[in-house]
Amino acid sequence: MSPMVLTIIILILAVTSFLLEKIPVNMTVMLSMIALVVLRLVDPKTAVSGFASTTILMLIGVVIVGSALFETGVCDMIAAQVTRFAKTERQMIVAILILASILSAGLSNSGTVAVFIPIIMGICAKTGFSHSKLLMSAFLGAMSGGRLTLVGDAAINVLIGDQIKNLGYPFGFFEISKIGVPLTIVMIIYMYFIGYRFLPDIPMAGGDDALFTSSEPKTAPRWKQITSVAVLLIVFLGMIFEKQTGIPSYFVAIMGAVVDVLLGIFTEKQAYQMVSIKTIILLGGMTPLATALKETGAAQAIADLLIKLIGGSTNVYFITVIIFMLTTVMTQFMSNVVTVTLLMPIVIAVADTIGVVPNALIMVLGIASTMSILSPIACPPANLIYSYGGYKFSDYLKSNILLAAIFMIFCVLVIPFFWPFYA
Repeated sequence: MSPMVLTIIILILAVTSFLLEKIPVNMTVMLSMIALVVLRLVDPKTAVSGFASTTILMLIGVVIVGSALFETGVCDMIAAQVTRFAKTERQMIVAILILASILSAGLSNSGTVAVFIPIIMGICAKTGFSHSKLLMSAFLGAMSGGRLTLVGDAAINVLIGDQIKNLGYPFGFFEISKIGVPLTIVMIIYMYFIGYRFLPDIPMAGGDDALFTSSEPKTAPRWKQITSVAVLLIVFLGMIFEKQTGIPSYFVAIMGAVVDVLLGIFTEKQAYQMVSIKTIILLGGMTPLATALKETGAAQAIADLLIKLIGGSTNVYFITVIIFMLTTVMTQFMSNVVTVTLLMPIVIAVADTIGVVPNALIMVLGIASTMSILSPIACPPANLIYSYGGYKFSDYLKSNILLAAIFMIFCVLVIPFFWPFYA
């Protein structure tokens, strides 16, 4: 059996396992990596090379630096101010969307959602606003923030950024902002005039009240709060001016994390606990499969098959829609990092096949991978609000499917203006 066929079989088995989740996702990742080595599709050194990637180093640093704002209570203070300006439920929905987007642009989207949960429950207990609507708004805002800066959704943005730079094209700190900012504006306008009608309105249960009263905002000495903000701002500046300083972004993030620990924002043990080993395994462990797809010709074969399945069309806009839809569906049931890693070589092969610059298709892939908003199992932030909001599985789809469709249409029309299909 040829290496290409073996690689495709491993890919199909991995995707099936991700969807069924009969075994943990990370075990599927490790089993795939072992199979690739045993079958000599990649060498052992290549198989483990992903665990030393700058993507992982960037993620570790950013998670620790961003979490300092939550640990010191700065995010609690910022979020609490929103209640002073939003008087109606619809105004509150938009206010939470905006604030969650801003916070998530520099911080973990899971952390952003987590800090909003007790605040929203308290607001709703006092005002009578729908907690399920506001929690869904916080979730959508946090996901949107990941598209505003390079560190917003560091794992995805750095992953696609590294790939674009490897292809010989520039990818700066605010590259993702070119499409992220317009998408956020579109989301806010849509939610204010139309989308709020589709948000689930579920009565608050007694358990929710107890949850809120037992949740206490974090507090810390004033100097720690100021320090956490200062470190984050310095890290931001360091990433923006990495060319001028000569210090790579991932190293700036690591430096910021070390400073937070040395200054006592966290203990060393706390810093270790903030770094998810599951995320590291996902990021590093899928690298050999992506390598095998590319080097065995499997990615090119799948790309050719994809084009045949869509009728042999080479219409770049039609193919862009297919890529967006496929990515969106896949990322509802598996990590967006896994989805992007699996599809990246295929998307590049498709671009080569139809003769377009791959940047635009890679950006479509990246944006579509953040459409993890249609099911409660799509991503950690979706999991976080599930029990607090009292949602059903279908509530996510009913609430957000139209927004996902609008995002797709907008991306297909607008992305080529920033990243042209043809050189």
